[in-house]
Amino acid sequence: MVSTKIKNTPKYLKRGMLLAIILVLGVSAVFNFVNEAPAQAASIDELRQQTAALSAQIANNNAAAKALASQADTLKNELAALAIQIDQANAQIQLTGAKIDELSAQLVKAQEELDRQKGLLKESMRALYKKGGASSLELLVASDSFSDYMNDQQYLETLKSSIQDSALKVIQLKAQIQAQQEQQKQLLVQQQAQRDQLTVAQNQQSNLLAQTQGEEARYQQIVKDLRAQQLEVNRQLAAQLRTFSGDGSNGGYPTVWSRAPLDSMLDDWGMYNRECVSYTAFKVHEDYVLGKKKKDMPYWGGVGNANQWPGNARAAGYPVDFQPRAGDVAITYNGVMGHAMYVEEVLPNRMVYVSQYNFNVGAYSEMQLSADNSLLGKMTFIHFP
Repeated sequence: MVSTKIKNTPKYLKRGMLLAIILVLGVSAVFNFVNEAPAQAASIDELRQQTAALSAQIANNNAAAKALASQADTLKNELAALAIQIDQANAQIQLTGAKIDELSAQLVKAQEELDRQKGLLKESMRALYKKGGASSLELLVASDSFSDYMNDQQYLETLKSSIQDSALKVIQLKAQIQAQQEQQKQLLVQQQAQRDQLTVAQNQQSNLLAQTQGEEARYQQIVKDLRAQQLEVNRQLAAQLRTFSGDGSNGGYPTVWSRAPLDSMLDDWGMYNRECVSYTAFKVHEDYVLGKKKKDMPYWGGVGNANQWPGNARAAGYPVDFQPRAGDVAITYNGVMGHAMYVEEVLPNRMVYVSQYNFNVGAYSEMQLSADNSLLGKMTFIHFP
């Protein structure tokens, strides 16, 4: 249960055609990488180089897909804003159309009033004509007095003038209404043109969104293909790592470490070989290689004592609690450094079946223990996702 004391090893995409060209070139490069990947590795080191290169490609393509997803979200927001503007433009067009209809109705009423005033003016003119057709002597005789005669004449003239004034006012009102109606019609044309421009912009944004989402889907497919290839490389790597001497009863711990004397070399995580932490680190890594876990074993060299793992795990964002699950790393705090075990199976009554190294000095072993009160003490469980 000894650990080493060495230290740990040490914008948004532009839219449009330029983005499309960059994305296509990126996709081409990725597919060339996939097609040129070797079918079989000659050694563990080469397989590790392959899986590391694939991880880098996956990270790059995930970043591109994420950037495209962000761009798609921006385009969706812009489309939503354009839709609101188009709705507002349509509402303004409806209001302007209603105003034009209202002015048209006012024009009809004004024309009706003008026709009525013309009719009255005709009647007034007809009455004046009748009066004017008789001689002054006849009109004077027909009147009860000279005063009445003069009043009749003045009334007819006044009536004529009043009707003319009313008709003139109606004509002026009609002209004003027509001018207002013409202004509203011009406004309507402008509003419709603005709405049409917004619609064109909306269509352009919709096309760009479809293109962006298509590129995002393409990158996601590339990531999927790369992960499938990485899984195959990892299977080959796991097959080589699991090659060991004897009857296979050391949990798959690599031969290069299991055959070497205890604490004579460091594993890939900076821990001495055939220690409990070296074995559990390997088991977490093996689960990752085989696709059972989404994340690989972190590098905890230099701070790798078993009793330090729960703190390391919490700092790295991994869940730590007292509920065992298969594939967990079980930690006990006995001794100076604690002890780490790999949970093979969870049994009834909170019993766990574990595999481990260095329970017996430098050796592999398996046993069934209580998660709460084993001979090693209560267990804390680290859940590696």
